[in-house]
Formats: sequence, structure tokens, C-alpha cells
Amino acid sequence: MKAIRLLGFWICLLLGLALAALAQRSPPVVPASAPPDAFSAQRAMADVRTIALRPHPTGSTDIVRVRDHLMARISSLGLELSVRADEGYTGPRNDGRWLVAGSVQNIIGVLPGADRSKPAVLIMSHYDSVANSPGAADDAAGVAAALEVARALKAGPTPARDVIFLFTDGEEQGLLGADAFFARDPLRQKVGVVINMEARGDSGRAAMFQTGPQNGALMALFAREAKRPAANSLAAAVYEKMPNDTDFTHAVKAGLPGLNFAFIDDQLAYHTPLAKADHLDQGSLQHFGDQVLPTARALATAQTLPGKAPNAVYSDVFGLFLVSYPVEVAWGLLALAGVLVLYALVRGLMIRGTSVVELLKGLAGFLLVGTSGALVLHLTGKLLHIADLQAHYALLGRFDPLLLGCTAILVGVALAVVIGQAKGAARIWPSLLALAAGGATCLIGGPPALDPIGAGLGVASAVLVWASLGKPVGVLGAWIGALVGLLAIAVAAMVLLPGGSVMAVWPLLVAALAAVLVLAKGGTRDRRVAWALTACVAVAAIVVVVQVGAWGAWTFAGLGVTLPAILAAFGLLALPALIPLAHDFSALKLAAIPATLVAAVGGGLVAYAVLAGATPTRPELTEAAHLSDLSSGQAWRISTLPRLDAWSRGALVAQGGTPAQKELPPFFRSKVWMAEARPVPLDPPQLIMEHAGERLLVRVIPGPGAEYVTLRIKPDGMLAGARLNGRPVPLTTKRGEWTSLTYHAPDPNGVTLSFSRLNGAGRVEAAALETREGWPRAAPSPGAKPEGLMGWGISDKTLVLTRAAVSW
Repeated sequence: MKAIRLLGFWICLLLGLALAALAQRSPPVVPASAPPDAFSAQRAMADVRTIALRPHPTGSTDIVRVRDHLMARISSLGLELSVRADEGYTGPRNDGRWLVAGSVQNIIGVLPGADRSKPAVLIMSHYDSVANSPGAADDAAGVAAALEVARALKAGPTPARDVIFLFTDGEEQGLLGADAFFARDPLRQKVGVVINMEARGDSGRAAMFQTGPQNGALMALFAREAKRPAANSLAAAVYEKMPNDTDFTHAVKAGLPGLNFAFIDDQLAYHTPLAKADHLDQGSLQHFGDQVLPTARALATAQTLPGKAPNAVYSDVFGLFLVSYPVEVAWGLLALAGVLVLYALVRGLMIRGTSVVELLKGLAGFLLVGTSGALVLHLTGKLLHIADLQAHYALLGRFDPLLLGCTAILVGVALAVVIGQAKGAARIWPSLLALAAGGATCLIGGPPALDPIGAGLGVASAVLVWASLGKPVGVLGAWIGALVGLLAIAVAAMVLLPGGSVMAVWPLLVAALAAVLVLAKGGTRDRRVAWALTACVAVAAIVVVVQVGAWGAWTFAGLGVTLPAILAAFGLLALPALIPLAHDFSALKLAAIPATLVAAVGGGLVAYAVLAGATPTRPELTEAAHLSDLSSGQAWRISTLPRLDAWSRGALVAQGGTPAQKELPPFFRSKVWMAEARPVPLDPPQLIMEHAGERLLVRVIPGPGAEYVTLRIKPDGMLAGARLNGRPVPLTTKRGEWTSLTYHAPDPNGVTLSFSRLNGAGRVEAAALETREGWPRAAPSPGAKPEGLMGWGISDKTLVLTRAAVSW
């Protein structure tokens, strides 16, 4: 039994992590031979392959192909088809001097319900992609899933209410289609609930990561109906406070209830050429359907939609089912956890298994695991030096070893703290090491500068070293002290962010229950009882590691590349359940050696993630484009990425220029790589400036193949009353500063921006930069990219710049 207890920590940890990884796997694909009313990813893949044949950004030739395919599919499904042409807006930003707009064509298919006066169910996805990405996941998968849901619903009984399928245009350019629908489309008034499907990668389980306001009743329905749901109320609570947006943002702003889904694994394919149909995890597409179809069917057939109810606290359990409950129940669970922890604390003192001093040292040790783990992972993040987009995507190419490496580092650090407490390790060297690590964070990644997070974690860890080490701490002191620490975190979460309480309360309940069982029985000589108690502790540890591991892996996928220290929070959540096993392991004379080896292996995996080169299956970013300034007659080949690889350098020097980083006002905020190129004949966009009465008119008539145009104006006087194509827009100007309008899919007849002129005489400078598909016909393209590189952003585009000015 002693041998098993010594190995129990590793057995439970590894088994729990393995089961957590299994819980994060996408479901099996349902074949095309499935019943008509079932969702089949295999059937839906036919649409993905057609839509994601090539990149299809708003304004491109290929967006027309995708639009035609969607209209044909909607008609073939027997839905009521309509195309809603409008203008969408994003902004304003930068003191109101930045606006994005565009002509959009939203496509709508309506499955009529028995009572068309009832509030409708809206199922939404976007059919555009970014440039240079076929968009198989983002968002061809969402579009194909919506079409398959429509087919499955049509195969069943007539729904009680209309189901509207909205395919928005211009999402990637700033949620333009969603703005047009929710702000101006009369059909929006019929919507009662919204389901949106998105992606930020091309594999993994599809998580329901955002809800609309007052979601309690809707979450109860989702918990009942969805198959293998993935959701967590902390993710939804945190996402509300982040700057990220999807089309669902406009539904939330409109006060509509709803559910927002996305899968986020393998983000190397996010907005890159890697996002092809054959690269998409079909299980992710299946997981969309497993959750959306039964939920949509329940909403569509219900006599009344779920009413407004206070936001729920919820989470899936091992990826199998969802538990959702109101905040009042969350408080009750927290109170129960508090009673269990209090019993453990009092019982531990009564049987003299621990003391107040040991409990305080155990609490300090618990906190030390959090601060030291976060410190080491924060230092790791500084060493990764993700200073730019290229470095970020290069690391995304080796995400799995990065996650495993950071996990191993955290395990090594946590185990070192537990061993140090159990053995009463000396304080001086660990505290100096913590201060040195905190200081190192201020020296890495650029010129020496105070890193308040790293320095603060270093100081906190040094203080906690002196509070937790020095004299041995027994297993009960460490265990109960950790339970008290997690209880404090749970109370804080409940007060500050109730949706986040689920992540602290559930592990606390399991760990506290195990402690109560052990303490209630006390010492025993009955071998069977001892085995049973050991098994309870082991099962509790495995259960907690599985759940916390699944939470942590999903969170790390979203934040970990730029914020690896986030993983330390999940180490704290799992620690109370693992402490008794880790404490048993620390009794081994050479226990520090495995802890050191685990941390070293983790460091090696992180180093591999940083140093491993690109491969054909995990390529890195490259970019090269042609720029012609028609006002000066000059031309360049340019790249906006911070570093040139061999292909992009070759593309820039192909026409005799020497690459150098230069400014190109007023269009690029930082320097870009530029090399002179031979001017080529191009049909220019027309930039017309004139004053009519008291209004200044700035008109851009695009050239052929224009995907979008960016217009910058700089007045030396005051302008007001901005109108875009005759419609008032919230765009302001500032004397001597540039104001920006980017317009996607411009009308061939032109885009007109106008202002009221104020204060008599004045002058306005203007510049228009138009982006077109492909290289100029008269300029040779740089050839195919090597297998280890993929185009990004404006790569393989033609940019045409023209300038004008007007005075009055």
C-alpha cells in the first residue's frame, strides 16, 4: 500500500490529464446515411468544400460565387429566400475619426412556422472570409452547419414559429452585415432568440462561450437539449469584458437572448491559407450540429420561448452533460463547501492532527503555489518574446508542446512547494530565487523596465516562502490550509463574478468532501477502510484533475500563447484535491529529483515550441504586395510584416529595389518594408474633391477589382455633419489630423463622403488607397511560396494610391 500511495500522485495526475484530453476531443462524425432529421457533418462538408474553395472576402470576385451557391442551396431547401442589400458600419474609434463601412448583401432563408406571428428563432453565421484564407472554419463551417440544421428541421414537423437563417456579409471587415441587419432590417423585429456559429481555429469542441442577457431559462433549455454540450459561465462572464466581437455582439446590444458557439483549437489555421476544407476537423462541425440542432428544434417547436430569468451559473461536466443553476443555488453550494471546510478545520484541530500554525503555513503554501507558478510561467512568457504577429503565429504552429511544456513546468513548481513544506526546506535560497525571477522579468524582452506583474509575483513569492517553509508541515495542515485558501477564492469569485464561481466551488466541494470522509473516520487499523479512504482521495483527485484540466486546456487555447501564467490559476483549483497524494509522495527521500525532471522536461518542450522551424503542415506567415502611387508615378513592392523571409525578400528585390523599412503616411501606423519597383499601367481610382454650396464633397470612384478603399482626409479648418452616401455617420475631423474611412465592396459608381464647411476659407488634403485582387497584370508575380510559408493579410494584392487637395 505504501508503494501505491507513493505513486498515487503521478497515477492520479496523469490519468486525470489523459481523461481531460479525452473530454476535449470532438465527437465522431455522423455519416451522410443518417436519418433525414439528424445532423450529419459528412453531409455538411459538401457545402464547406464549395464555400472554402478559395478566399472570398467582401468585395472580391469569389464572394459572388459563394453568394450564388448560398442562394441556390436555400432555394433547394424550400426556404423563403431574400437578399438584403444595405450598408454596414463599424466605429467610430480614435476620437470619432475612424470609421469602417461597406456595401453588404445579407442572405436570408426563412423556414415558415405554423404561427408566423410568434417571435422567430434566428440562426446566424457569416459567409465572407478574410483575404488569403479560404475560411473553411471561419465561417464556412458555421454556414454549412446552418444549412444542415435547416435541412434537418425541414425534414421534421412544421415548427411552431418561423426559423430565420441569416448569412451575414462583411463580418471580417467589422461586423458590417450584422450591423445592417440588427440596426435597420425590418425582419429583426420578428426575432425572439439568436444562435450564432463562429470559429477561431479549425478543430476542437464547439464551445458555447457567450450568451445574451438574463439567460437563466435559455440555459436550462440548452442544458436539457444539447448533446455533449461545452459551456462555462466563467468564459461567458470574462468574454463580456474582452474587446473581441462577433456578429452576436449586435444581438446582445439589441437586448436579445441567445447562444454563441465557436471552436478554437489549432489557431494556426485562423485567418490563414491553412484553413482549407481538408484541414477542418469534421468532428468540430459535427459538434456544432450536436448542440445547435436539438436546441434550435426545441426553441422552434416550443409554444413560448424561454422568458427572461437571472443569469445562470453553469458548466459542462467532463464534456458529457451541462449543469446549470441560478445564482441562489450557487450561494447554497458555496455555503455547503464552507461547512465542509469548517468541519475539516475543526476536526483536524480536535484530533490534534494539525495546529493553527500549521494551518496558516498550509494556507501560505497554497498561495505560494499560485504565485510561484504564475511567476515562472510569466517569466516563460517573457522568454517566448511574442513581440509581433509573425512570432505569435510561429508559436501557434507548436501549440501542443507549448501547452504540455507549461503544464509540466507548473506541476514541477507546485510539487517543489509541497515537498519543501513537507520536509521543512530552508527559506533563504527559494526566496532569493523568487526575487531573482521577478527581477528577470524586468530585464527580458526589451530595454530594462519595471514589470509590475513579474516584480509583484517575485516579491509575493519571496514573502510566502518565509511564511510557508522552514519547519515541516503535516499533510492535514497543508490539505486543510489549501481548502481554506480555495474557499477564500470561491467567496471572492461569488462576490465579484458569480458566473466564475463554478470553477472554484466544484473542485472545492469534491476536495472538501474527500477531506471530511478521511477526517470523520480518523485513524484506522482496518486495512479495508484504509484502502477505501485512499480510493476516495484518489477518485476525488482524478475527478478534479479531469474537470479542471478540461477547463484549463480550453482557456489556454484562448489566452495561453500570450498569457501562459493563466495556467497557474487552474493549478490552484486542482491543488487541494492533489495535496494529500503529493504529500505522500514527498515522503520519498529523493522526491525532489522527479519534480526537477518534470520541470526540466517542461522547459525543453517550451524551448522546442520556440525553436522548431516551419514545416509544410505548420507553415509560417509571409507577405508581399505591389503598391503604386499614381500621384508621384512611383511604385514599390511592400511587406507590412516585421521580418522578411527568403520568399518575401526575393519578391521585394525582384525588380531591382533594395528593401528598407520606411514610413508611408498616412496609411501605415508603423514602418513597412519597401523596395522600389517598375511602375506599371493601372486603371486608377478617381479621387474627386469639390465644394457644393456649404458642403465639401470627397468622392472615390474605384478602379476594376477593388475589394476596399481607405480614404484619409486632413483639414486645416473645421468640418462637421459627416454624411456617407447621403446618410449621416458619426465621423468627426480634427484640424491638422487625419480622419479615416475604410469602405469595403465599394459601388462602381463611387463612394461619397461629405461635410459641412465651417469658418470661411480652408483647405483639405485627401489620399485614397485602394486594394485590389492579385498582382498587376503587367508586373510578374514572385512565384509560388515554399511549403513552409503561407500568405497573410495584403499578400499578393495590388495597392493603388492617389492624392488630391481642395481649397476654398
